[in-house]
Amino acid sequence: MTRPRRFAKAALALALAVIPTVAVPVAATAASAAVIQPPQPVGAFPPQVGRACRIWASLGWPARQAPVDYRIYGPEYIRGSSPYGNRGGDLPAGGDYHEYDVNTRPAPTASRDAERLVRDESTSRVWYSAGHDANFREISGGC
Repeated sequence: MTRPRRFAKAALALALAVIPTVAVPVAATAASAAVIQPPQPVGAFPPQVGRACRIWASLGWPARQAPVDYRIYGPEYIRGSSPYGNRGGDLPAGGDYHEYDVNTRPAPTASRDAERLVRDESTSRVWYSAGHDANFREISGGC
C-alpha cells in the first residue's frame, strides 16, 4: 500500500470520528405499530374475568377517589373503584376511568395480582388487562 492511500484512510477515519451523530426519527412500520384488537365478548376471556364482572356489577361498579377492599361472599375480598389515570394513553382519551381487581384475595392484606378491569363510568365500556394496566382488550357490551 502506498503512503497516500494510508494517509487517505487515516484522514477518513479521523473525519468519521469527529462528525457529530444526529438522531433521525424512524417511521413506525406495520410490525412495530400497536395493534388494536376488536372487542371480544366476556366469554372469550379467562373465566375469572366473567366472575369479576358479576361481582363488580353486583356491587354497582362503585367509583371512589381511593381504592377500597370490598368483602364479598365467604372470606374473600376484592379491591377496586379508584380512578385510573390512563397516563399511558392505552384507552380512549377523556374517559372517566376507574380500576377494579379481577381476582379475589383471602384478606385485605394479601398481595394483589396483575389482572385488572378498567371501566369508563360515562359510557360503561370495560377493558381487561392481564398485565396490570397494559395490553388492554375491550369487553364488548361491557360486563
